Amino acid sequence: MSKSTNDSDGLLLAKYRRAIIFGAGEYYEEMPFVPPQAYVIAADGGYDHVMSLGIEPHALVGDMDSIQERDELDLAPHVIALPSEKDDSDMLAAVKHAWALGMREFEFYGVFGGRMDHSIANLQTAAKIATAGGVAFLHGDHVITTVIQDATMTFPAGYVAAGRPLSVFAHSSVCAHVSITGLKYCVDDVEFSNLEPMGLSNEFLPDTPAEISVDGGALLVIYPSEAPTPRVESRVPPVDSADFGQLTQKKSAYLQPNAGAKRGRHVA
Repeated sequence: MSKSTNDSDGLLLAKYRRAIIFGAGEYYEEMPFVPPQAYVIAADGGYDHVMSLGIEPHALVGDMDSIQERDELDLAPHVIALPSEKDDSDMLAAVKHAWALGMREFEFYGVFGGRMDHSIANLQTAAKIATAGGVAFLHGDHVITTVIQDATMTFPAGYVAAGRPLSVFAHSSVCAHVSITGLKYCVDDVEFSNLEPMGLSNEFLPDTPAEISVDGGALLVIYPSEAPTPRVESRVPPVDSADFGQLTQKKSAYLQPNAGAKRGRHVA
């Protein structure tokens, strides 16, 4: 089940700067914003959401086990069908597809809610992107979550009301050289551990730019959705597709013969 697009890979590299991926999770009444220069991917059941929103995806990636509107599958211009017994989630497979086309910036919708294991898998995918020199913004319930690795994140002043929460957690076991300025609680060149949630519930200040920096590990940052997209300056050189991991349509190499029980479904 595969269709070709009319664009060559070279034209895609020139035309699209950011990938927006739709999963099958919750959308929290948020209307996703899709700029003209975005490459839109439906990750499996996310196809139902893009169709209901009137958004035409450039690609559909997944094992097709959570799609409800199967009669509309023929409308997808490029379909990458995956086996159900696989190692990558549908979301990670979609990221690998976009990464191979040269995209390093991502927006995820429909990646939280429902099963907790899928939410954690999507956070891991965001961390993989950060450690490879890219960045992903995951839209949740009036909050956005991202992961930065050896990078500086900056929020401009004046867009978020004073007192609105922002939390910073160590995704890596240890994050070194963490600095936070322009928020209610500030630190300078400290170490964060993923065993201590010391970055929980910081707050924006009135008319004050905020900056979060780390050199040595991956930080998970959660901030209000009304904030503008922060500037992220990564000091990690982006890796190529081979090092990031290429999309495969093969069954898992770890699948046991006559296993009987089917792998849990990846909804996003």
